[in-house]
Amino acid sequence: MAGVHTTRQTLLERLKSPSADRAWEDFYELYWGVIVRYAQKQGLNEASAFDVLQETMVALIRMLPTFSYDPRKGKFRNFLLTIVHRKSKRAIHRASRRREVSFDAVDNQDDRPLIERTADSSAPVPSEAMENQWRESIQEEALRRVRDDPRVQKRTFEVFIAYAVEGLPAGEIADKFGIKENAVYQIKDRMIKRLQQEIDLLKREAE
Repeated sequence: MAGVHTTRQTLLERLKSPSADRAWEDFYELYWGVIVRYAQKQGLNEASAFDVLQETMVALIRMLPTFSYDPRKGKFRNFLLTIVHRKSKRAIHRASRRREVSFDAVDNQDDRPLIERTADSSAPVPSEAMENQWRESIQEEALRRVRDDPRVQKRTFEVFIAYAVEGLPAGEIADKFGIKENAVYQIKDRMIKRLQQEIDLLKREAE
């Protein structure tokens, strides 16, 4: 994660550099969960969703070194989301037909034109449903990152989930965890700020 925070270059710029190994590690660390969650929202099981993740990474590694992207004509997020969505739909199609499709053949057919369409001013914009599912995936991944942060105590996270997600009354939560009711509100405020930091990071790097 250090590389993401210590450079002023955008992640996209770093991915396009000749020595981009660390940038790809940062990208994978940031977005693997978002991509997998989005693929699952399309109806894929966990194994197939991870296949979508790997196919997306392969496609990006092939495209980005020579891809001239104009941010005035759209966001990198739209480009990424379109790829993930198309990979997810292909995975669903493969599963429904019960046969394997050559990844190289599919990639050569569709991804190269996608680069041109995304770079062009007439590039397709993700649908509202796609946008909503991508936002949900980011929020869910941000919550997982907060949960797995070693600086966040397990009980603190459980108090936050009980109040902010399950909607239990603060008094009931205080009794359950043996804390003061005011402590529940303090935990809620502190955790929301922490969660928002993760959401902002995931959004910012893809903008």
